[in-house]
Amino acid sequence: MSVAVSPLHSNPYAALLEAARWAPYLARLAERFGDEIQNLGAERVFQEAVLDVRSLPPEIGLDVAKQKLRQAKQLGHAAIAALDLSGQDDLSTVTDKLTELAETSVQAALSVSMRQAEVSVDGMFILALGKMGARELNYSSDVDLIALYDAERFKPETGEAAQVAARIIRTLVQLLEEQTADGYVFRTDFRLRPDPRSTPIALSTQRASNYYEALGQNWERMAWIKASFVAGDRTACDPFLNDMQAFVWRQHLDYWAISDVHAIKAMINTKADKANNEAWSDVKLGPGGIREIEFFVQTQQIILGGRVPSLRTKGTLAGLEALVEAHALPEETRADLNTAYHFLRHVEHRIQMIADEQTHRLPDAPERRESLARLCGFDTPEAFMRALDDVRTRVHDHYRELFADEDRRRQSAVEGNLVFAGVDVDPGTVETLRQFGFQQPEALIDAVRHWHRGGIPATRTPRGRELLTALLPEALRTMGATGEPDAAFSLFDRFLSGLTAGVQPLSMLISAPRLLEDLIATLALAPQIGATLAKSPALLECLVSETVRRPPPELDSADDFETKLDLFRAWHAEESFLIGHRLLHGQLAASEAAEAWSSLAELSIERMAVAAETETQRRFGPRRGKWIIVALGKLGGRELTAHSDLDLLVIFDRQGFDDAQSWFTRFTQRLITAISADTAAGSLYETDMRLRPSGRSGPVATSIEAFESYHRNDAWTWELMALTRFRVVAGDEELASRAEAVARAMIANPRQSDSIDADILDMRQRLAREKPARGPWDLKQRDGGIVDLEFILQQAMLTAQNDACWRPSLSAAITTLANAGVFSKEEASQLDWARNRLQAMQQIQRLAHGMDATAPPSSAGLKQRFARAIGCEDFATVEQDLEQTCETVAAIRCNRIGPLATET
Repeated sequence: MSVAVSPLHSNPYAALLEAARWAPYLARLAERFGDEIQNLGAERVFQEAVLDVRSLPPEIGLDVAKQKLRQAKQLGHAAIAALDLSGQDDLSTVTDKLTELAETSVQAALSVSMRQAEVSVDGMFILALGKMGARELNYSSDVDLIALYDAERFKPETGEAAQVAARIIRTLVQLLEEQTADGYVFRTDFRLRPDPRSTPIALSTQRASNYYEALGQNWERMAWIKASFVAGDRTACDPFLNDMQAFVWRQHLDYWAISDVHAIKAMINTKADKANNEAWSDVKLGPGGIREIEFFVQTQQIILGGRVPSLRTKGTLAGLEALVEAHALPEETRADLNTAYHFLRHVEHRIQMIADEQTHRLPDAPERRESLARLCGFDTPEAFMRALDDVRTRVHDHYRELFADEDRRRQSAVEGNLVFAGVDVDPGTVETLRQFGFQQPEALIDAVRHWHRGGIPATRTPRGRELLTALLPEALRTMGATGEPDAAFSLFDRFLSGLTAGVQPLSMLISAPRLLEDLIATLALAPQIGATLAKSPALLECLVSETVRRPPPELDSADDFETKLDLFRAWHAEESFLIGHRLLHGQLAASEAAEAWSSLAELSIERMAVAAETETQRRFGPRRGKWIIVALGKLGGRELTAHSDLDLLVIFDRQGFDDAQSWFTRFTQRLITAISADTAAGSLYETDMRLRPSGRSGPVATSIEAFESYHRNDAWTWELMALTRFRVVAGDEELASRAEAVARAMIANPRQSDSIDADILDMRQRLAREKPARGPWDLKQRDGGIVDLEFILQQAMLTAQNDACWRPSLSAAITTLANAGVFSKEEASQLDWARNRLQAMQQIQRLAHGMDATAPPSSAGLKQRFARAIGCEDFATVEQDLEQTCETVAAIRCNRIGPLATET
């Protein structure tokens, strides 16, 4: 490849005048400093500009210092441009002079700033990274700086070291980049310091070392390749730089670190599409641009440099030479990239000469495009663009071959930039994220950087961060496919932030791509499941082999009580998660899910009751009689939802034991612990024992005699209503039959039969006043909601005075009451239709948002799931169906019980 930028004239002064025709910034410099360049020569003018800065006395005032620094910068720029445009200086000399001008300016600014703070330079120093560190600055570069101090040596008398150091750097920044009538000197960027969002602008060396040792990332290692001393105390700087060598150059780079570099490279890859003018017009960041050449060198340095010291060079061109000498790069490739680098850097310089703007983009306006072509020595913009396109195509071809085998082995999930390393927001990454559908790409980039800096437990180890880097492209593409990527990312962020460790779950997601897609879809549909997964990421494993279900664990009698609880909880968590997952993804109907939740709860009660009994016998002697456990509420009707609590009642038969009450009280307390206690493995269910006789004031276990006596003589109407959901789920069969007979008799012949209708109306109106619905999606409390449906059926059972009408299940109760003539066929049909819809919607709602869910579904996926659950075409139809359903139930309640408002 043979292409170059041609000099405008062999004489520097003439070249500057010629360029002034095309570049307004150079025209201003030529007008102001042209005579000096003509009379003294450009080289001498540059040396004088540097000398003006070096001789700046530290005690000078800030305003005067600003003026002199800016004037020297402009004078230096005029001389450098003249030498550059005439071809008197080659690229390396031009960038070296630009860097020398920047270095002397930083040194002078630091001296003035320290004098202002009344401190000496001892212990404090400034390092340059990036182009300045490699002496490769361009005309309008930022200077990437890091300010550090050795706390053992930097001990100012005027205040705390951290505060004084920060004040010094703030003054330095003001001196260098504040815009005055004379312009600015250099824009400074201190964001390459450790975790810039949460650290001061000047850090102690110890704090910086701790960060890099624990949290340093591979992109930061690449940035530190170019680190160089700029200003301050060199004796304090050298030991720190020596210590950093171990961070930058690893003797034995493990597999995951290499994979991380590959992943960074894959994320930076761009689609070489010239039709995409937005990307192609950027000669630094776009395809085949300067960054690709720099990265070509740095990635191989970071992988090989630990074992090959000759690769530890700062400059890009020197790095290419070293790779050839190390037999890591063919000479032909080096020659191509060398030529391209020279050409692209010259083009970059001339872009910035036009208006002294920090840009790397080709001008859009035709006249500006022609000016650039002329500055580069081309006769026409067309000839210039042909040369530029050829150079960039060749660069991109070489760049794509970098780690080609790795790319073929692990195809990138996306075409386009996905760059989260560094501190600048990459325009190509923003564009790629927008193409995925993200509306807030900058916020996403900020969050990912927070992850990469170890801001969450999952990424506080190097391997966790490297795994995340490898996972991100596919994860973001999958989020885009949900149709609501911003919401999906927010939920993934919540999931990831909730993990206590990252290696195992992230490894699992990488090794099973289907699992990642499943996870993101699940999070988008049900945020509540995401919280569960974050607490127990091992649950992801059961999705990999969900067709192979583990049987419940055998709880050996030799196991201690806590071990039994943890063993069963681990199994229960998997089963509960799988039921919810299948329901969420339409593999389980809502009615089937209710059965599955209820069966799981019953098995849990049985196993925990056995464990509680064993523990009570171990501590307090043999069982004192028989016991049963009764389910009320939703479990009584086998209508549990995700996150339902359990309304339970323990009834015992003392069988002549005088201390039976004490023993069964202890048994019940251990049963509640077994079910509800939050152990290391989590908990099973919240339990509610308030429906026992005498409520909270009575004993937690009730004798069969007390149960019967209370309901015959003292039970309130609301307690009889609760009794309609009575169902024995564990314990002695004979006692179960006896207790059920009592419940059946009480329901068929309630003590207060004359006041039941009035009591139920009063309770419903009081409930509406004291616990009103929180909107139309409060499916339980709203007018015509599930509470109304339950009240209607409970009133019907209590007033039918027919024990054959009693059924704990709402569905079975509707059928039985209809067969007994209590409901008309039309009422029964309407009620069952409403029950089916309300229960199905509540199943999805509670799975997605937990027990307190009253808001409408927000995501498109969840809306589709609601529609599928009740057989509607779309969510608009779901909303219409809900209103119609509740109007129907409310009308039947109004007819059978009465209105909600007492004044109606």
